[in-house]
Amino acid sequence: MEITATYRRQPMRPIPERPPEPVVLPPTDPATFAAPLELAVIRQRFNAGDYRGCVEPIEALYFARRNTFHQGLLQYVVALLQLKLGLVRTPRRLLGQALELWKPYPAWQEGVDLALLAAHARDLLAVLPEGVHSAPLDSVAEWWVPPPIL
Repeated sequence: MEITATYRRQPMRPIPERPPEPVVLPPTDPATFAAPLELAVIRQRFNAGDYRGCVEPIEALYFARRNTFHQGLLQYVVALLQLKLGLVRTPRRLLGQALELWKPYPAWQEGVDLALLAAHARDLLAVLPEGVHSAPLDSVAEWWVPPPIL
């Protein structure tokens, strides 16, 4: 028994445009900065240790302006979330990427003390072992460096 397939030619869908590359934001002027509503939500959840809850409001800020500051902030909180789940290699990579993305920014940007977050990311990178994919939660607890208050 021979099976033959017949294919109907479907009209080609247009290839979607590639989103714009993230940009570096200009330094924030503290005198004129008006904090978006998402920032209060991010602060409350971050300070409570709810890193998963920070993802959506940070994504909203990132996608509204496609910038490297919020991209780095997103990578930072995802690294904390994954580290609390026992992952090590990916959080190391994400923390390094966040630090790179934050290099062009001053110590205070968009209502966030970036100097404190960057110092925390560097402290975590200093204690997380290289070459380890994941670890038991008790080992991760030994490496955990509590983040600053936002």
